[in-house]
Order: sequence, then C-alpha cells, then structure tokens
Amino acid sequence: MATPHRNGILRSVSQSNVELARSALRAFEQRDMNTIEELCAPGIEFDWSRRLLDPTMTRGYDGIRQFFEEVDGIFDDIVFEEEEILEFGDEVLVISTGRFRGRTSGVDVTAHGAILWTIRDDKLVRFRFYQTKEDALEDLASEGTQVSAGPSTPAS
Repeated sequence: MATPHRNGILRSVSQSNVELARSALRAFEQRDMNTIEELCAPGIEFDWSRRLLDPTMTRGYDGIRQFFEEVDGIFDDIVFEEEEILEFGDEVLVISTGRFRGRTSGVDVTAHGAILWTIRDDKLVRFRFYQTKEDALEDLASEGTQVSAGPSTPAS
C-alpha cells in the first residue's frame, strides 16, 4: 500500500511498522534488552519530556537500561493495553492504557497516554510520550504530517 510520506513522497508502508511498534511495547513491558536492541537503532531517542512527573530525555541502549532501573525500583508489573494504533508513514502512534503495580506498596496504578514511534530503515529511532492522543496529533500536525485521515488499526 502506498501512503504519503511526511514530505509528500509516496512510499510503500507495510504492516511491519505497526508490528514493529507492537513488538517494542511487548519488549518494554518485559524489559527484554535483547529484543529492544534488535528493534531499536543504537542511538534511539527516548523522549519523556512531555510527561507530567519527572520529564526527561535519554538516548541509546544505555539510556533505556537506566530508565528500566528507575522503573523497576518503583514498579513490579507493567502492562500496556493498546486502544488504537494510527500509522502516518514512518510514524506510528499507539494510544494505550498502562497498568502498573507499585513494588513496595502493591498499589495498582492506571495511566492513559500515547506513544509516537518514529521508524527509519526498519528500526525504531525515536520514542515520544504524550499525555493524550490529541497532544501527539497536534505535534505531528505542527511538523507537517497530515493527521486528519491517518489509517487506524484496531487494538487486538
């Protein structure tokens, strides 16, 4: 299927972009660094600058490992439930609900958010977290991406 790329050039987009994003979410849930290194470019940008608590940005596999150490100090269990996936050429937006269990408290926490993955040469090169789908779509639109009719993939 040919879809417009961000700069208007038609390119072939396979289901692999969506599957790549889904596989990455599963790998992040499981803290599976071997799979993450297969799916992500070595210099991946991991952007949490838009989250409400402790906004941060890291790069590369070491940044991801550091993030996992911080998360593992707080939570025992993390699961992402996909609600919707939108594909915009080399960008895949995953709207999900995260379910977290506190390591020491045992308290269950639920958080809604949107993750925008950027894919280049069949590798994830950027992860951006947004509080809402609308925030992510607004950011994409400001970058020149046509967002009004992005193809949607229902969550499975």
